[in-house]
Amino acid sequence: MSLCINPLCPTPNHPNNEQNRFCQSCGSHLELLGRYRVTCLLNDKTGFSKVYKAYEQNTPKILKILKEDLSGNAKAVELFQQEVTVLEQLKHPGIPKQDSYFQYQTRNGLVLHCIAMEKIDGYNLEQWRQQQNRPVSEEQAIAWLKQLLEILNLVHSKHYLHRDIKPSNIMIRSPIEKGWGNLVLIDFGTATEIGRTDSIQLSNSDGMTALMSSGYSAPEQMNAQAVPQSDFFALGRTFIFLLTGQHPLDMYDVQQNVLHWQNHAIDISPLLLNLIDWLIATDIESRPANTQEILQRLEQIEESKKFCSEEDLTPPKREPLVEVEDSEPSSLPLEQEPENSIPPAPVVESQPTETTPENINLAINLNTEQLSAPIPQTLPSPQKEPEEVPLLKFFAGLLVILGLLSIVALAMRNSQFIVRSNYGQSPEKRGNIDYFSYQEGRDRQGKVAEFNIAVLSLEYKWLLGSNFQIKYNDEIISLDLLKLNLEQEDIQNIMGDPSEIISVGTVSCKGNIAVQQRMALERSKQVQFLVKKIFINTPSVKRYRILNLGQFQRSDCQANQDLTKYQRSIIIIGVKKQSEGVILDEALRDRLEKKPFADFKLEDYSLGTAEKFKTIPSNLSNF
Repeated sequence: MSLCINPLCPTPNHPNNEQNRFCQSCGSHLELLGRYRVTCLLNDKTGFSKVYKAYEQNTPKILKILKEDLSGNAKAVELFQQEVTVLEQLKHPGIPKQDSYFQYQTRNGLVLHCIAMEKIDGYNLEQWRQQQNRPVSEEQAIAWLKQLLEILNLVHSKHYLHRDIKPSNIMIRSPIEKGWGNLVLIDFGTATEIGRTDSIQLSNSDGMTALMSSGYSAPEQMNAQAVPQSDFFALGRTFIFLLTGQHPLDMYDVQQNVLHWQNHAIDISPLLLNLIDWLIATDIESRPANTQEILQRLEQIEESKKFCSEEDLTPPKREPLVEVEDSEPSSLPLEQEPENSIPPAPVVESQPTETTPENINLAINLNTEQLSAPIPQTLPSPQKEPEEVPLLKFFAGLLVILGLLSIVALAMRNSQFIVRSNYGQSPEKRGNIDYFSYQEGRDRQGKVAEFNIAVLSLEYKWLLGSNFQIKYNDEIISLDLLKLNLEQEDIQNIMGDPSEIISVGTVSCKGNIAVQQRMALERSKQVQFLVKKIFINTPSVKRYRILNLGQFQRSDCQANQDLTKYQRSIIIIGVKKQSEGVILDEALRDRLEKKPFADFKLEDYSLGTAEKFKTIPSNLSNF
């Protein structure tokens, strides 16, 4: 099969393409550079490019193509070409070989930017984990860590950062010739050059616009401060997934800002557990300085295993346990529990202490006590003969049940009516943006202003517990990438020439209310920073404000579950046609109360009351 890559082709997989040099649907060339024939689309969900499988004669290749709507964007083209530059300088069996970069013109004149590279046969570590259905052993983890550190040593020595290390970006070459297999680090699309100074300091102006992966990327990457230690953080999080079989965020305690993962790693020595904690330290300064430090620690762990007795070498069997208070662990692994034994009581995970290179070498002895107790024998209770139910009682009961069902049905009908009647202004879809048109609001003196609302796509949501990280599908993105996407959506025209823009901050329901309200304020500032970068050249926009609505406070709210459509969404409000002397806060609150959008209600938020509702003028200077 030959696939046409022209994004405007009506039938890119035309059945007659296989025998022809030109697409039988749109007329575009099917042989790219006269060398490559594309056979199938592998992925179009990445931030910048589409990924295809292609063939050069009988050799499979990977073909990456910059998305067509970014072809005219100089910054996007520069980032795309950067991958070519990086791969040309990194010659290593653990890094894909770059074939060629070229531009391809379709029949209708559209120019596409393309990269052809080596295709790695095999599974990525995420697929491998699903197929194996078990965590890696300590021996396997150490072997793989050493391989990846050697690859990273080359990358960093060439003054580059990868910035997107995660299980799906690490592949095992197939076939596996020896040991645990040879790993390949792929997807250098977000790689960037680092400075050649002693203390590497990068600012927002250095082009650090990395796509972030939820649960794996270091926190400093969101602020464009990626350094070599950011790759170590992502490497550590990757091995948490491999050692536990669970996504890091599934073990994250939002309230305490702690990752509880060690009790989920079975048969892993304390030395290796502490080394992983060293990699993922919150502070950059607390992580390893370079790859050599980590490799030396791994060698020390292997040496300690050689000189330990078998009893000291093997850590106690530990199972992933549910955390409850005041309990002791059982020493029997689950597969060895006798059928009638008392189930093991779960344990409370202790608060982790800061991990440093010095305490990694501490010997840790763990003792567990086996619980046992006789199983009480129960005798079967004598069976009673069923009693006869008189026919009259049967029909009477049936009538009661039918009556109750009627009442329930009526109540449900009424509740549905109430929900519908409370639903506010319906959104207009403008691409991925939910737009609510200008509606009038009045202050207490009757003076007016008009306000519109834009929800910046249902796919953009605040990451739980973060005041700066934004989730897009399953990944975390930087503000620069979000800005790029919103400009593609033409957000400037959608907002309709506002004179002011208000950035809204909200936060979910769990946690201390004062802390959460501060987080909502920080979120509104982040949105305002983004908005000002987008609208800086829009003549109508004269002022910026922030609106902190605080904490979502419904009694049935759960931290990981949205009760309203836009509970964690990123929202901005446009203002225009203000009467002279209008009290803007009163007019805005009137608009949101009397003409709410969708299922949004001010009463759901801790700062939504009339006494606390207040916008704050911007103090950001122009860029």
